[in-house]
Amino acid sequence: MSASRVWAGGPSVPLITAMNPDESINYDALAKQTVRLAKAGMGIVLLGTNGEASHLSHEERKQCTVVVRKALDDNGFQNEPLLVGTGSGSAETTIEVCKDAAAAGATHAIVITPGYFAFMMGRDRKAIKDFFRKVFDNSPIPVMIYNFPGAAAGIDLNSDEINELADHPNCFGVKLTCAMIGKGHRIAAYTQSQEFLAKRGDALKTQTATGQFQVLPGFSESTLPALVSRHTGCITGTGNAFPKTIRKLWDASVAGLKGDSQALAEALKLQDRVAEADWTIVKAGIPGTKYFLDHYVEKGLGGNCRLPLGIVSDEVKKMIETDLKEAWEYEQSL
Repeated sequence: MSASRVWAGGPSVPLITAMNPDESINYDALAKQTVRLAKAGMGIVLLGTNGEASHLSHEERKQCTVVVRKALDDNGFQNEPLLVGTGSGSAETTIEVCKDAAAAGATHAIVITPGYFAFMMGRDRKAIKDFFRKVFDNSPIPVMIYNFPGAAAGIDLNSDEINELADHPNCFGVKLTCAMIGKGHRIAAYTQSQEFLAKRGDALKTQTATGQFQVLPGFSESTLPALVSRHTGCITGTGNAFPKTIRKLWDASVAGLKGDSQALAEALKLQDRVAEADWTIVKAGIPGTKYFLDHYVEKGLGGNCRLPLGIVSDEVKKMIETDLKEAWEYEQSL
């Protein structure tokens, strides 16, 4: 992996996968959205939950990675790392997808706990940890743990389990879409300790720009409080809609916590704004996020979802047009 393509930390966005009316992938729109977000200063995460990765074939996942890597490289972002979702139903398949992603241009992988057999393995914590360790052992690129109980049939890794997995040299971080800042604080405190850095410091310097294990909330609604609790960034689906606002919130929060009282006051106001927008996007879901892009940014930039994700309802359309209008006006002012 190129030394310039280490994971930067800070705010990142899991891209939606733009689709045509017939549910085929709109690769041109995917490339356009990639460049839009990179220019706004957001890290790029591909094929996560927002990207409907579970609805895509292996070939489509590879092609999405090729397209996004090329879009970055062709538009002045050759040094931008690319985090790609490679989770699948088994360790063997996940390893295969990690290898495919690396060959297609991914620099890092993010892997969710497989949930299909949650009725059995949800109680078998050793099997869950063995799954991740096997993936870590065999992935050609560094791997981030993706803890999202809502998308893993309720399986929720606790801080003890994540800290244990963090000791592996090919694990570079965790995304916590469990909305638990206290859990993240415990993980960050452990992974920023001298004891941990003595074990992992050299490896992390080749994987992340800060040399830190990455602890990332999955929502931008908690950006400022998460930073207070030692987190190192965020991965936020709301970044598809308001990337400049979230980047500004991050920068103001960092400056504020370094002692700039004016920046901290600005960060508090921005956090109010982002928390409201984040909640609306969560309620709107992936179909609503795509509608937002089509309605406010550019027609066709979002498009349809694949079934069983349905079409956006008139009620959700009205909510987006009403509740996010002012937030979009602010985004455009930046």
